Amino acid sequence: MTRHIQDGAGDNPDVVLAAAYAALDEGHIQKARGLAQAVLTDTKGLTQHAEARALACLAHCDRIGSRLRRASQASHRAAQLFEQLGDVQGEANALTTLAHVCMLLGRNDEAVEAALLCVRLCDTKVSQPQTVLAHNCLGLAYSWSGDHDRADASFEMAVQAARRCVPAVSIYQPRLNQVWVEATRLLDERYQTGTMKSLKRLQELADECRQLEQSGRGTPVLPGLQSMARTITHASSVLVAAWRGDFAAARLALDSATRSLSGVITWLDSFVRWSAAELAWAQQDWAGAERELTEMREMALAVEHEQLACRAHLLLAQVFELQGKNDKARREHRALRRRERRVVAEGLGSRESLVSWQLGARQSKRHLQQALVASKQFERWSLEDALTGMANRRHFEQALAERLQVCVAADRPLTVAMVDVDKFKSVNDRFTHSVGDRVLKTVAALMSSEVRENDLPARWAGDGLPSCSTTPPSNWRSRFAGASGRPWPPSIGNP
Repeated sequence: MTRHIQDGAGDNPDVVLAAAYAALDEGHIQKARGLAQAVLTDTKGLTQHAEARALACLAHCDRIGSRLRRASQASHRAAQLFEQLGDVQGEANALTTLAHVCMLLGRNDEAVEAALLCVRLCDTKVSQPQTVLAHNCLGLAYSWSGDHDRADASFEMAVQAARRCVPAVSIYQPRLNQVWVEATRLLDERYQTGTMKSLKRLQELADECRQLEQSGRGTPVLPGLQSMARTITHASSVLVAAWRGDFAAARLALDSATRSLSGVITWLDSFVRWSAAELAWAQQDWAGAERELTEMREMALAVEHEQLACRAHLLLAQVFELQGKNDKARREHRALRRRERRVVAEGLGSRESLVSWQLGARQSKRHLQQALVASKQFERWSLEDALTGMANRRHFEQALAERLQVCVAADRPLTVAMVDVDKFKSVNDRFTHSVGDRVLKTVAALMSSEVRENDLPARWAGDGLPSCSTTPPSNWRSRFAGASGRPWPPSIGNP
């Protein structure tokens, strides 16, 4: 099937992209990416909307495949295209991906901004799956920014939105992310105080996720996340059991988490190594904890997950401090600060690109507005006599045709009056063309001041001249036409 669609990329883009998302659900990331790429390479049938949807699909594939910088670029471009097209739902979907990958890349401010914009775009009276995803993404962005309270509140909003959807959407994805938020809150608490106060909420959230899985409602909102959710569940169970002191249960959960990995390194491999490090830490197996955290850091770097890499540095520093290895702890802290500075620099580069794009968009919008103004100006000129400012013959004939149709349909009379400027040639010959032009302007002003608002005074011209957009020659008898209900001044109108 993949071969057929890729060779015949002229197939319906919707069909191809649906097949790509189906491949993601089956765990075939590269197959899905190839299908989305096929839509982009089919330039013959590629519309801007199809390009935006294909880029959004590519970004999602790269997010799942832990190619985060590539996912950031594709989702950013998709969001821009959807915005230009006025596709709010498409833009919100692309912003969800953008916020998530920016968060994983450590660009927290950018992630929160994209997620907040996504939430605002999805702020409608009727809850939809995209609303759930928007609040869920904002919760993750807040979590990685260290604001656990706001993160938890956003996940609760996602849960409420999921329950309001018709048909109802599973609350599994936001609940599973709440497990993550609570775990990171406990880690921060341990870092600040040296102890964890209570595992009760973490245990309750983990139990609820397990119940959702057992009841068949453990389905993520986004396609392609089912296998990832299983790994996250097992790894989270390792953390809960290890911190609770149930090492046998933790080892069983760790075995399940390891077996659930796909064999292709993603950020999940780094997450599983973290859970293994926590099990070793709880047993005070410092050598094992060092080994697992080092693996966690290297795997995170391999898949561009800056947040996990930074966390690995921080955890390693703590492990070294607990053993009295202060020099090694200081090295990890310095490495962490260097990495954080690189993340900030990369984020600034991303923001510069965004500003450049926004300036380009503003320039394009300004050019479009200028073109529209110019177009209206040209249209006005084409219907206006250049000398007198009155309607020209073209304008007069258009108005006459329109009003005749209306009057005939309504069985109403129409008045057309013609006015000649007699002996106009003698004015030009005796007093020059400049004076003749002033005479024409004066007559035009008198006519314009005497007609009603809906009447149309116009300069008719004559003697075979096709239009009156220029001043007539001196031997031309200027004529005026207009619309009015009065016998004078000349006009076209209803009595």
